[in-house]
Amino acid sequence: WWYVTGWLEVDGKPLGFQVTFFRSRVSGQDANPSRFAPQQILIAHAALSDPARGRLLHDQRVSRAGFGLAEAAVGEAKVTLDGWRFEQRGDTFHVDIAAREFRRDLALQPTQAPLLQGQDGYSRKGPKSDSASYYYTLPHLRVSGTVTRDRSARPVTGEAWLDREWSSQYMEPEAEGWDWTGINLDDGAALMAFRMRRKGGGTLWAGGTIRSANG
Repeated sequence: WWYVTGWLEVDGKPLGFQVTFFRSRVSGQDANPSRFAPQQILIAHAALSDPARGRLLHDQRVSRAGFGLAEAAVGEAKVTLDGWRFEQRGDTFHVDIAAREFRRDLALQPTQAPLLQGQDGYSRKGPKSDSASYYYTLPHLRVSGTVTRDRSARPVTGEAWLDREWSSQYMEPEAEGWDWTGINLDDGAALMAFRMRRKGGGTLWAGGTIRSANG
């Protein structure tokens, strides 16, 4: 998945935002010659958190990959799902989301080197060595663009956090989910922490990374 979360300022007021694109391979379809065979499923979710509204604005989409309508490129950050887009152009990431109650057109500019999570980017998620993901973060992204609500487009600026993660086997059978946080600290440092929840209660595995402002 590609996961972006952050905060914006619009007319001097705070606004939280999130957008996530997931790609999941569907097993058992390799021998199916049909172009309609769901070899890959794409899922996207987007949200705005506005304290003045008192509720979360959100939307989501899901589709099989194909036909130029839902695609995730290999070797570059370029994902599209029924008009929603996340892609990298040069060193800048662009997010274009037209949801039911809002639209976002944002540019995300890196200000720091990638933060490799786990051991050189290999992030363990359980006692077994293959219960893991490849995982890196771009913290402290500088954000600019527009947010449209109620047919009014307003310029925004802010800061964001981008996670890129992929895996063939993520959770142990004893796990039932996870808790996660990524924090851009005020001095330029970055903190990630997570725990895998054990079925029946408690923690199966936990980990995290902190990088100081000077690297």
